[in-house]
Amino acid sequence: MSDCVLAVDVGSTSLKAALIDRDGTVASICTVPYSAPENRFVAEGWIWALKGAVDKLVVPEPVEGLQIKALAISGNGPTLVSESGLTLRWSEYPAARLNIDETSPDEAHEFAHSIFLPRILLFRDLIGDEYESTSHLFSGPEYLIWQLTGNAVTILPEPRYETAYWNAQVLEGFGIMTGKMPAFVELGHNCGTLLPNAQELLGLPAVPVIGVGPDFIAALIGTDTTEPGRICDRAGSSEGINMCVDKEIRAEGVRTLPGVKAGLWNISVLIPDSASLPEDVRLQKVTDAIGLLKNLAAQNDIAFPTVITTTGGQAKDKAYFEKKKAALSELGLELVIGTCVDAELEGDAKVAWSAL
Repeated sequence: MSDCVLAVDVGSTSLKAALIDRDGTVASICTVPYSAPENRFVAEGWIWALKGAVDKLVVPEPVEGLQIKALAISGNGPTLVSESGLTLRWSEYPAARLNIDETSPDEAHEFAHSIFLPRILLFRDLIGDEYESTSHLFSGPEYLIWQLTGNAVTILPEPRYETAYWNAQVLEGFGIMTGKMPAFVELGHNCGTLLPNAQELLGLPAVPVIGVGPDFIAALIGTDTTEPGRICDRAGSSEGINMCVDKEIRAEGVRTLPGVKAGLWNISVLIPDSASLPEDVRLQKVTDAIGLLKNLAAQNDIAFPTVITTTGGQAKDKAYFEKKKAALSELGLELVIGTCVDAELEGDAKVAWSAL
């Protein structure tokens, strides 16, 4: 192995990283827990967790001829971080909603289900002094990108995702200073080269930093759930069965979002707190979710896949994996794990190699 990408995913309690070559081979992988994941300034520790990951992956047993060509970064959202590192986590205030009534401008209604606007308003209302003093509010992993490159960006996975984020008009309508939210860039954007101080801290050369953005998108790319008829199971603390389709399908109990590629859609069934459920209950919810998607596919003349790729913490539990595999086999689905059990990292690498 020679050339590789350092793929990085910023999680809620830890940072995952891997060295992945152009063919998708994972040379090494590690997880670095944050020293104080509940700390209000947890984002300040992300760069130190990244240093810990580099030390684990590169320093102890260097890969012969290894050359890191880029960093690729994804992470959880919609976490918000100020320039000082003050962090409003994505999991806080999960029921936050925009206060929109019949008198609101028409454009505001388009953003009624935005995942970011309610949290921007919460940040402003709960931490007003910090909101006023910070020049930018970052969306999770973009804070780490800013620390590494000095460039402030927001990675928009695909143009249709704008209504899940914001635009200038709706920000102004809610009294949010538009300059605080970094401008949108596309998936795979070269966000800049590692700053000299970041090079020194991490012990890395002056390589580009590629923005991947939300871990959800990175996982879809990593499991190849980017073409019609592909399906994946993101199974961590929560769980989501995701299927890529070529038409917009709306149904009760199903979350419909734009796909990674233009013209495609992602339909999913979510299982909150999946990991905390008894295994039998969890499995029943998974099979029910797959049954719902299977029925929707039949109603819309879509061929249902025969293979489902799983990723996340639950996929690392070998006994449960075998139990789930047997249950899904009865539904005509083969459960598999991709090249990397943490598919976000594989997705990061794919985006970076494409960008390079």
